[in-house]
Amino acid sequence: MILITGANGHLGQLTINALLKENPAAKVAGLVRSAEKGKDLPVEIRIGDYNDKAALQTALKGIEVLLLVSTSTFGNRVEQHANVIDAAKAAGVQHIIYTSHVQAAGSPGPLAPDHAETEKLLIASGMAYTIFRNTFYLEYMPWFLGNAIETGTWTYPSNSAKINLALRSEMAEALAKVLSAPEKHRNQIYEITSSPSFTLAEMADILDIKYQDVTVQEFKEILAKAGLPQEQIIVSAGIGVTFSTGALSYAGDDLEKLLGRKPVNIKSFLQQL
Repeated sequence: MILITGANGHLGQLTINALLKENPAAKVAGLVRSAEKGKDLPVEIRIGDYNDKAALQTALKGIEVLLLVSTSTFGNRVEQHANVIDAAKAAGVQHIIYTSHVQAAGSPGPLAPDHAETEKLLIASGMAYTIFRNTFYLEYMPWFLGNAIETGTWTYPSNSAKINLALRSEMAEALAKVLSAPEKHRNQIYEITSSPSFTLAEMADILDIKYQDVTVQEFKEILAKAGLPQEQIIVSAGIGVTFSTGALSYAGDDLEKLLGRKPVNIKSFLQQL
């Protein structure tokens, strides 16, 4: 049986739907934190929380293949992932697919270290693994742009670095293909990106708007003056750091190979906005 964690999240739900389409006979369960959160899912529900190793071990009984969707929690992310890995091993899980960060090992991005550490724990566990090093989602692009299309000017920090984004829906489709035949992807690490990468200035040209590069500090000040809440400023600044350090510059063809076709890239996505 296959278990998908974060089953009620965007990636989890997309992966469940793609998996049932790819393999209608697949035995699939979804991990959620409460029965209420899983009531609308078309699969068996298992209850568990990344912070509760005992509950996780119970939820993982009878599971052979696990999709560990990384948590978005800051501060104790590695501990939470370790709980899942330990519980999976104790429950007899044979293979874990993990959603990591593009080029996690050695990446300058602020989100990468937690993922790199989780990768080490997973590899050291002795279970079979497949690591999806995902870039950021193309679906976030309208949020990155804000009102730039309306105003004609896009202000965002990037330090002229190239950026790569890919569709979450296509990542889910690729995950479904791996979950349907995990033995073909045993102990593999995939860099999940579209191709090619673009600078924000190049993206602005596609949209026929102006681009203004600023430092992360300047960006934080602009957002503060606009009255954005502090939490949103912190998140936006973190993305600015990720862009500016070149942490999302890599473009490869792993996603294309997994899908069996070229994935949607930034240019084709922007042309539809």
